[in-house]
Amino acid sequence: MSTFKHIMTRRVAPALVAGLLPMAFFTTARDEWEDHLYDLKKQFSPNNPPRKERVVILGSGWGSLSFLQRLDPEKVDVTVVSPRSFFFYTPLLAGCSTGTVASTSITESMRWHLDRFKSSSSRPLFLQAHASSIDLEKKTVTCGSSAVGVSTVLEYDQLVVAVGAESNTFNIKGVKKHATMMKEVEDSLKVRRAVLEKLESANSLLASGASEEEVLRHLHWVVVGGGPTGVELTAELCDFVNSDVKEFFPGLAGKIQISLVEGTGKVLGMFAPHISEYARNKLVEQGANVTTSCFVTGATEKTVNLLGAVDKKKTFIDYGLLVWAGGIGARPFTKSFATQIGGEQVPKKGPLRGLKVDNKFRVTGTENVWALGDCALSGSPPTAQAAYQQGKYLGRLFRETNCDKKIVDEHAAFEFHNYGSLAYVGSSTAVADLKLHLWGSDHPAGRGQGDESTVLEGKGAFAIWRSLYFSKMLSMKNRWQVLFDWCMSGVFGRDISAPYNEIELEGEGGK
Repeated sequence: MSTFKHIMTRRVAPALVAGLLPMAFFTTARDEWEDHLYDLKKQFSPNNPPRKERVVILGSGWGSLSFLQRLDPEKVDVTVVSPRSFFFYTPLLAGCSTGTVASTSITESMRWHLDRFKSSSSRPLFLQAHASSIDLEKKTVTCGSSAVGVSTVLEYDQLVVAVGAESNTFNIKGVKKHATMMKEVEDSLKVRRAVLEKLESANSLLASGASEEEVLRHLHWVVVGGGPTGVELTAELCDFVNSDVKEFFPGLAGKIQISLVEGTGKVLGMFAPHISEYARNKLVEQGANVTTSCFVTGATEKTVNLLGAVDKKKTFIDYGLLVWAGGIGARPFTKSFATQIGGEQVPKKGPLRGLKVDNKFRVTGTENVWALGDCALSGSPPTAQAAYQQGKYLGRLFRETNCDKKIVDEHAAFEFHNYGSLAYVGSSTAVADLKLHLWGSDHPAGRGQGDESTVLEGKGAFAIWRSLYFSKMLSMKNRWQVLFDWCMSGVFGRDISAPYNEIELEGEGGK
């Protein structure tokens, strides 16, 4: 096969076909009708309050951004506070770890989204800082900037807490110190840099005549957590090894081990058993070692300790890279605020997992304080899909009720609609469990419609995975950047030097 034909059939064609064919359908099915109807109605019957509500939003993730997009700039003065100045598209985080997409392609400046809220108010639209404390009586938030060492006090009429969650290590000894978390954009860049450094180190050791054991240790990469993040990262690493590493490090490709460790009995636990089994077999087919029913009990600089959940067998694995995607827990700020409120916010047993809210996201035990996303105990799953729906609901509630307590009490409660789950499993294949809604069941046209579940696996699921995530990106600029990255990595391979040139993104945010 000629080089040109090889590139066209093995790289360009799958990227274009999988990425573009279903794109139009999912793009036109986007759930924006109520927002357009609101804008149209407003032209004929404006209902602006005499005084704007001062709204402070803590966080720059899915919940806060979708909330922000539904607010009416003529009814609120908004300030967003977050230690990270951008929103990032979490579904493509694993691809960022191997260079399939660039970090700049999945990030969007919060200031860009705040542009329509510009007013004569002296309040800042965005403040890059950590929220350190809340005074519920004075209705103020104290925010600190570690970069310049100053504090700012913001007054609010309505406070929306959407700080998300952080990686949960379950206090397992050595994990926090030696593992690389997989939660934020900077985490994906650390993984990418570490992978390339391990390849270069192993190459140098091999050339110097070092022991085979030491070479193999550098080339053993362990991913902990069999959820979508862990599975997709494992799949991306397998793709990277089977294509780019074979091309640029031909002497190392056959020595690399990629291990996925999951504590429960199967990977992708939210999927049906046969789909989970398909995902596992696909990863194994590409060269990954998949171990289930096995818990991590400790980690050192070079070794991770495992314990079988059933047979209680202890195993010690030498590794070069340990990546933690084993779950999430409440941030220190969330725990501190819940303890400050007291009462039923503090559980009698077990760890504090988030802020308790009612069915309209009002924080229990407070007034004028709301919580969204992973920091809220709302009954919805801790996913980007849930956080996005919550923010959309609360933004519409604010603009329709003007935060009038009596009207809010009478407003319809939030209902989460599961639109399904997707996961990439490598080699241009994916798994999908989609709940089909004719119009979207949170719209008048779609209420009462029965939900049908469609389960797909393989190339077809991959086509849906790419097209759906493409259409759901929040700006046209990022859509075309991601599409360009997919095509470039498909034709020319992944950039194996980019982490040393990209700007390191710092800070933490939430969904």
